Amino acid sequence: MERMSVWIDKSLRLAIVCLVCFAGLGLVSVIGLEVFFRYAMGRALSWPEEVGGILFVWFTVFGVVLITRSGEHVEFTFVLGRMGSRLQRWVRVFGQSVVCLVAVAMIVYGYRYAGLLGFERTPAAQINVLWLNAAMPTGGLLILFYSIRSILKIVRSSMDGGD
Repeated sequence: MERMSVWIDKSLRLAIVCLVCFAGLGLVSVIGLEVFFRYAMGRALSWPEEVGGILFVWFTVFGVVLITRSGEHVEFTFVLGRMGSRLQRWVRVFGQSVVCLVAVAMIVYGYRYAGLLGFERTPAAQINVLWLNAAMPTGGLLILFYSIRSILKIVRSSMDGGD
């Protein structure tokens, strides 16, 4: 069971890293194309801005997912370093709980918003706006998953070696 869990975690991480890389490369390519046509050809394209906006949202949301997974998000290490280990664990669990609440809000409101505007299309590229709005609930689910995983790790470590 442990081996399956590790395999799922590594596979999910690889998929998210690939999505972030493709979104980043796509974003740079689309912006480069837009700049080239605007300044070198003297003819601006209308669709790259819309596609770039969609790619930017997905790039940002999945970047946050990766940061949440690795635990490298903003933490007050200066303050935490001066606390006892028991208080540190409580503060970390509290911080991850706040992240969970934000993730739940992303899921709920992102789903509502995506459903509300799921029929609309971008003006120039005619891309369904659902591609843009689906980033919030999708990212929220993954952030919630990784935050709960972090909480469980903190609790397990306190039970194993705990104060």
